[in-house]
Amino acid sequence: MTLDYGMLDGRRPYYRVGDPDGDPLFVLPGVSDAFQRGAPSRATAAVLSRLYRGVSDRDVWVVGRRRHIPVGSSTRDMAAEYATVIDEQGLWPADVIGVSMGGFIAQYLAADYADYVDSLALVSSATRLGGHGKQVIRDWRTLAGKGKWAELAADAERESATGVKQTVAPLLVEFAGTFADLRPAVPADVVVSLSASLEHDSRDVLDDIDAPTLVAAGDADHFFPEPRLREMKDGIDDATLALFKGAGHDLAVSEADELNGIVRRFFDGFRGDGLYP
Repeated sequence: MTLDYGMLDGRRPYYRVGDPDGDPLFVLPGVSDAFQRGAPSRATAAVLSRLYRGVSDRDVWVVGRRRHIPVGSSTRDMAAEYATVIDEQGLWPADVIGVSMGGFIAQYLAADYADYVDSLALVSSATRLGGHGKQVIRDWRTLAGKGKWAELAADAERESATGVKQTVAPLLVEFAGTFADLRPAVPADVVVSLSASLEHDSRDVLDDIDAPTLVAAGDADHFFPEPRLREMKDGIDDATLALFKGAGHDLAVSEADELNGIVRRFFDGFRGDGLYP
C-alpha cells in the first residue's frame, strides 16, 4: 500500500495512499486544510490511510490548497488550480470527492473541467451555506483575524460534531490550546478560505455538471440544512442524495467506513435501492 506525502511544487500539501496501480481517486479536503500547522507528516498519512481503507484498491490522492492563497481567491479560482494539478499528475479522468469547502471547489471543477471528472461525490457540502452556517463562518473569520486559534478550533468541534463529542471535543481542544500553539502555518489562508466559503453560490453552474454525482451529508449538519442539500441534488441532472440520520458536519470522520462503502459502490456504478442509509 502506498503511503506517500509531501509538497507539490513546494507549496501544495498532498497525501497519497492506497494502490498506486488502482484507478485515481482525487480528494479535496475541507477548510481544515488551511488550519494545518506544519508540513505533511507520516502520522497524518497513516490517519488518512485508515479513513480511506474502504477504497484502498484505488490510487487515493488527498490534495490541499496552495499555501499563501492569493487574497480574494474564490472557490472557482481554486478549482482552476486543482485542474492544473490533475493534469500535471496525469490523474484524469478521476473520481473526485469534495468534502465541505472541498465540495464547493469540486462543483466548479466538475462544471468547468468536465473531462477531468468521471464521477463526483460531494460530502457535507451544498450549493451554499445555510443561514446558521454563514454566521458561524463569519464568527470564525473574526476569531482568525484576532488570532484566537484555540477558541476557533474549539468552536469548529462544537459545530461539526454531534452527541457526546459535541460537548467533550471542544473542552479537549481548549485544554490543548493552553499548552500548544494552534496558530496555522499561514494564518492569512484561513481568512481567505473562510471568505471564499461565505461567497460560494454554485446554483448557476449546476446544469453544467454532467458527472454522476452523489450528495452525501448528515441530517444534523449545522452548515448545510436539508433544503440546501436537496437544492443541489435537484439542480444536477444525474445526482443522488444519501442522507445519514443523526450525523453532523464531521460525517467523513464519524461515519468513515459506511460513507466510503457507499461512495465506492456509487463510483463502481451501483445506483439501486438499498445503497444508501
